[in-house]
Amino acid sequence: METDDKFLHDHRRDPAPGFARRLRETLRADEDPRPAPAWRSLAFAASGLAVVVALFAVPGVRAWGQSLLDMFRVRSFVAVPFSAERMDKLRSLKTDNAMMVFDQQVTIQEPGRPVVQSSPAMASATAGFTVETPAYLPSGLAADTIAVTGEGRMRLSVSTDRLRNLLAALDLRDVEVPSGLDGQDVTVHMYPVVGQTFRSERHKLALVQSKSPEVGLPTGLDLPRLGEVGLRILGLDASEAHRIASTVDWRSTLLVPVPASASSFRSVTVQGNPGLLITTTRPTSDGQGRREGGSVVMWTESDRVFALQGTLGPEDLMQVAESVR
Repeated sequence: METDDKFLHDHRRDPAPGFARRLRETLRADEDPRPAPAWRSLAFAASGLAVVVALFAVPGVRAWGQSLLDMFRVRSFVAVPFSAERMDKLRSLKTDNAMMVFDQQVTIQEPGRPVVQSSPAMASATAGFTVETPAYLPSGLAADTIAVTGEGRMRLSVSTDRLRNLLAALDLRDVEVPSGLDGQDVTVHMYPVVGQTFRSERHKLALVQSKSPEVGLPTGLDLPRLGEVGLRILGLDASEAHRIASTVDWRSTLLVPVPASASSFRSVTVQGNPGLLITTTRPTSDGQGRREGGSVVMWTESDRVFALQGTLGPEDLMQVAESVR
């Protein structure tokens, strides 16, 4: 049955005053030494190519209709501790464009900015899937804003020269770049992402959900070896990087970098599905030596990926996650 999308445009509206700031605070805490924000894990890293995706920033794919591609989708999560010193180094290299290891970057479909929706039902109509919401909200939390970011596609072409330059900048002289990588194209297909925020006087919470992003690579690449390179770039030593790379299912696992000095993490199940719970602490800005905490849990269900992040403790956060329907 054909549908008329006029009603979607009639109800489409710009974000309310202050929404953009609040959304950035909740979902884009780039300089916050906590685990990667939930939305970013979904929008960039959660692609099934795991840490290789994080390594290459945002991967993409060879022109449509070319030879067979391997497809990757997120099914599980594994935490990878990294040092603050390595992250500082990577950030400094990024400002010099040294993190770019692609000759070409082509945006096939621009997702655009998040668009505020009036209700979960409207968000469902816009995103193209039924949006799930928590049935349980502790500590006086109440729904604040719900927004949808559109579908996106990108294609990138890998440059081994740039990758070697990055390895040299990190003084990784013992890491060999896999053969057959230069000029290969990678594609990322991001489905619409729905972000919901909840607030009380003391707490804030964000739930992000989407269909599992897809990453395509030409067949024949040595994924464990490529993943091992990515792990070394994140700061793991040679033996640990080799151990993880040889045991991970690179076609379905997202490796989530977490700060080694400020986090604890463990595997969990949410509604019987595999997930990862990360709990963090950081110094407050009051100068009194106090620390504040936050937690994030990520899980998959069928073809969907969820991330719940906030200032709640892990027990409350898990209870909210279990209530998402």
